[in-house]
Amino acid sequence: MKPAFVYLLLSASFILCPAILYAQYNNRNSIPDNELYVREGILSRAEANGCTGPPLLHNFISMPSALTGAAFITYRHFLTERFAVGLSADLDFEIGDLSYGNPKTNGTGNDGTSGHYSVHAYTIAPEALFAYVRKKRFMAYGYAGAGVTFYDDNCTLYTSIPYVTLPSNPYDYRVTNFNFQVTPIGFRFGRNIAGFMELGVGYKGIFSAGLSARF
Repeated sequence: MKPAFVYLLLSASFILCPAILYAQYNNRNSIPDNELYVREGILSRAEANGCTGPPLLHNFISMPSALTGAAFITYRHFLTERFAVGLSADLDFEIGDLSYGNPKTNGTGNDGTSGHYSVHAYTIAPEALFAYVRKKRFMAYGYAGAGVTFYDDNCTLYTSIPYVTLPSNPYDYRVTNFNFQVTPIGFRFGRNIAGFMELGVGYKGIFSAGLSARF
C-alpha cells in the first residue's frame, strides 16, 4: 500500500475519532452545525483520466491492474439551517503493468510486461451544499464543488518498445488540472454518527459512501 494512501487513512482516523466521541456527548437537543465525512468513491474523473491518459503512448496501450477509488475527507459548516459550505481533500491512485501491443494486430496488448506505471491524483476543492430535508436522523441534500487536481504520474520501461520514446526512464510527469463535482442527490442516515451515500459525477466519482460525524 502506498505511503501517501496510508497517511490519508490515518489522518482520517485521527480526525474522525475525536469528532465521533464529541458528537456522542454533545448537542443532544439540536442539530450541530459542523459535519465531517470520510468516504470512498468509484469511477472518479481521476480514474477516467488515468485509464485513458498516461498508459497510452503513440497508439500503444496498456490497462490498469489496480484502482484504489477516490478516498475523501470532507468538512462542512452550516451557515443557515439548510445551506453549508465546506472543503474536500482527496487521494486517488492507479497502478498497472505496461504490456504494449499494436492495436492493428493485437488490440489487447498482451505482448509481455514491458514496464510499470503509476498515477497519483490529489484533489482539493471548496464545496457548497443545500439540504432539501434536514432532520436529526435524516438528511437529503445536493451539492457542487470546484477545485484543482494535482497529477503525479510515473512510467518505467523494462524493455525497449518500438516507436515509444520517453524523455527519461523512469519518466515522471506532473500536471495540475481544474476539477469539479456535481452531486444532485445524497442521503445521510443517522443522528450525530451516520452513514451516507451519494450519486453524482466528478472528482468523487459516480457513487460514493462512507461515515459522517456531526459536532
